[in-house]
Amino acid sequence: MRIPGGVFVMGSTASQILDATRLCQEEPRGSRCGKLSLFQAEALAHEVTLTSFLLDRTEVTVAAYGRCVAAGACAPAAYPVDDRRFRRPDLPVSYVRWEDARAYCEWAGGRLPTEAEWELAARGTGGRLFPWGNVYNSRLCNHGALADDETDQSDGFAFLAPVGSYPDGATPLGVLDLAGNVAEWVADVWADPDENGNGYSGKAQTNPRGPAFGGFHVVRGGSYSEGAFRQRGAARRPMILPRAPDVGFRCAADTG
Repeated sequence: MRIPGGVFVMGSTASQILDATRLCQEEPRGSRCGKLSLFQAEALAHEVTLTSFLLDRTEVTVAAYGRCVAAGACAPAAYPVDDRRFRRPDLPVSYVRWEDARAYCEWAGGRLPTEAEWELAARGTGGRLFPWGNVYNSRLCNHGALADDETDQSDGFAFLAPVGSYPDGATPLGVLDLAGNVAEWVADVWADPDENGNGYSGKAQTNPRGPAFGGFHVVRGGSYSEGAFRQRGAARRPMILPRAPDVGFRCAADTG
């Protein structure tokens, strides 16, 4: 899908960080949400200008990724031998490394989206909090909970859902699953916060590509094992493990 370029505010303001903290505190284990560092990586909010780009409407599926494996261009997903919950063809592919996601997108004629592109697609130039709007709705995405049991079947699925299972949770442009199901690899590496814990410098940027160096890569969008506060369009975290059952990806491409 074509995502029009424009100017938007990337990251969270101080008041939005406080609201995210309150949303987190509503979780069953909300006592864990008092640390500002959970959300300070979304600061400082800053102006970003992006040119138009193309973005997959859904997350890449098991079936699509399998075609890349069959062509010899991608490494197989590292599914547990005795666990078939994640292998259905219509599910988003998971258990793939950042390098695997990049290889697939290149094989498909694209690339991984930048963090800024991903956030613009999820929030729009108006800065909505969730892909669908400003009010959280637990029925619009495949979410989890900050609880002893991180899965939550109240949305219809305890684990992964087929891509596009929540059409009412789409963005106004029709991009699906930017909240929930699998969190998504983006192109950017994770930079250490500054001395105040901020993840961004606060300076205006044009078509940013992220820092040149970093120990981990960024994932965006909440997953089926994460609560409402992680489903926000500004939420971001480093991916410490090389692969996980709740991390997948979608691809982007230049328009020209």
